[in-house]
Amino acid sequence: MRAFSVFVLVVVATVLAPLAVASTWVGARVDDQQSYVDTVAPLADDPAVREVMADAAAAGAVKALQERIPVGLPDAVTGWADAAARKVVESPDFPEFWRKANEDVHGEVIAILEDPDADRSGYVTVDAAPLLAQVLLDLEDRGIPVALLPRLPLEVRVVERAKVAEGGPAYRATHGAARWLPLVWLGLVGLAVVVASGWRGRLRTAGFALLGLALGAVLVLLAVDPVTDLVVDRAEVDGQAMVRIMLDAVLGSLTPWARTFLLAAPAGLVLLAGSSWPARDRHPATS
Repeated sequence: MRAFSVFVLVVVATVLAPLAVASTWVGARVDDQQSYVDTVAPLADDPAVREVMADAAAAGAVKALQERIPVGLPDAVTGWADAAARKVVESPDFPEFWRKANEDVHGEVIAILEDPDADRSGYVTVDAAPLLAQVLLDLEDRGIPVALLPRLPLEVRVVERAKVAEGGPAYRATHGAARWLPLVWLGLVGLAVVVASGWRGRLRTAGFALLGLALGAVLVLLAVDPVTDLVVDRAEVDGQAMVRIMLDAVLGSLTPWARTFLLAAPAGLVLLAGSSWPARDRHPATS
């Protein structure tokens, strides 16, 4: 009966292991704004991100000029705007802009996920107005009268707010689980170790529990790519480029996080080996 109880406790702990690994990652990498921004900050050097932002800034500048200064614009203004936008996104100031923009994105996304009654209209966007302003200043050096323009907004769409809100129930459940699932796992394993018979049985129980934790981490690693594809496919088509880039960075951080739990495998094997260590003969034969 005791062995069966230990078996059940270890199996339940193993079933919970993938959820425990994923929920701790949510708390450490997704909920925390600073950790999130640190995760996506390297994307400032990603050519795809720079291209998306440069295209938006150049198009925004040309559109603003055509709407507000319809007469006298040279034919080359589109090429000038494109060149100016490329220069802006390759400047040393772009990484700082990207960090600040993603602080705002994070705050908006978390607010939508946490609030069941959040406004679902519109889009989660990156505020690219600072880039647009820099492009216009560059065009002013070419004789374009940008001083006639007011400060213009420019929002680069990332994903529909409604799509984010669809993930709210799962996020809220995971957010709550992040606090107690690891403790439940530890409690189950601790109880199993206590119930196990003898020190060998306790070592064996702890070893199997750690192997179960490593197995949970493997399942999480296998799920990263399919989950990313699923979320991107559900996103609004026009925003898939930016969604894919940002989700690859955020969900990609789950991979090294889960890999740290793979260290449980060698630790578990050591414990299992220790439980099989031959007993010393306390009463050696005397001549």
